[in-house]
Amino acid sequence: MLCLLLFLVLVQGVAAEAPCTFVKMWGSYDGGSGTTSNGIATDASDKVYVAETGNNRILVFSSDGSILSRWNLNWTEPGQLDVASPYGIAVDSSHNVYITDRENNTVQKYTPRGFVTTWGNEGTGEGQFSSPAGVAVDPSGNVYVADTGNNRIQKFHSTGTFLMAWGSYGTPDGSFNAPMDVTVDSSGHVYIADTGNKRIQKFSPDGTFLAKWGSEGTGEGQFSTPTGIAVDSKGNVYVADLTSRVQEFNPAGEFLTTCDTGATTNDVAVDPSGTIYALWQSGPHWKIGKYGTRDPTSPSASAPGVHTTFSVFVEQTKPRVTPTTSLMTAPPTSPATIATPTMTPPTTTRVTIVSPTLSPTMDSDTKIAEPGEQPAEQGRKPEEQWNILDRVMAVLGKLVGRK
Repeated sequence: MLCLLLFLVLVQGVAAEAPCTFVKMWGSYDGGSGTTSNGIATDASDKVYVAETGNNRILVFSSDGSILSRWNLNWTEPGQLDVASPYGIAVDSSHNVYITDRENNTVQKYTPRGFVTTWGNEGTGEGQFSSPAGVAVDPSGNVYVADTGNNRIQKFHSTGTFLMAWGSYGTPDGSFNAPMDVTVDSSGHVYIADTGNKRIQKFSPDGTFLAKWGSEGTGEGQFSTPTGIAVDSKGNVYVADLTSRVQEFNPAGEFLTTCDTGATTNDVAVDPSGTIYALWQSGPHWKIGKYGTRDPTSPSASAPGVHTTFSVFVEQTKPRVTPTTSLMTAPPTSPATIATPTMTPPTTTRVTIVSPTLSPTMDSDTKIAEPGEQPAEQGRKPEEQWNILDRVMAVLGKLVGRK
């Protein structure tokens, strides 16, 4: 019996989840004016994509932080709407990139060669949005969008054709309170960061409720403001919380471990090898924290603030270009904005600034989109659906006030 107990203890110890280990970080610097970023994604080649909201562009990095390309979204092609606020970002298995534009209430699709198509406008109907945030792609190429202001999830074909939607404002299973992100595992299960309800909800591909976990708080399995969510190849779920951490759960919602980031954490992504990338906002700058299994022989496998290098890049923002062809006209009113203001920098992190060479640029070849639909009459929104947005802004405002 003693041998059996010892065997069980050893097996349990082997199966236990190892804590994440800081590897390195890199991020932005633009001479002091600062900028924001809200979305991060990885592809099958371990490239890292960042939606830089403040500069209206997409940045592509290698897994070691070297910049590979930058896509200026202010430069429009025929049929493309000038992006006002890139927020969520996702990459499918064919390297197609999907971006939510929360101010224009659209989703835009790109390849590494350029713009492909766009869909959506402001409203509450099928294929319409109110401040869309997170976006994800399933193994079949279907696109899921966290329609934050409308308290629902919408599902589309990769071409933008509407497939289905589910959710409404509230706390019952399958209801949402300002959901801000979505992710899909290899089996098609859909996980939602139900931000206002301080929980995660899990659904089948057809929107059937399966499970939920989380409550308000700072303990294990609790959330303050869950704003980002990702899933790895094993089905484990990672949740970015504004309270400076990323929590990992198994597919059933059982807590596994925590990555403490040391700064306001907007989003999280996981590459095919299981490496975690947390998107921070620290003061006027965004940063990417890379985490993984520590290699004792690697000098970079240290905690944040210890022998850490903060790689940066400097670039002038190109002038905005007014598109000659617009897919929609501006609606008479705009939805409430979910902004990510400048955050308080952590007081324990000291960094060395390094400037790498910026040579790669985006391929200029593009594809032309088909004409999109015109905006429909916008319905009246219930005031209560914006309550959580106000609370999120209040939390962020308190953080800014500490500067």
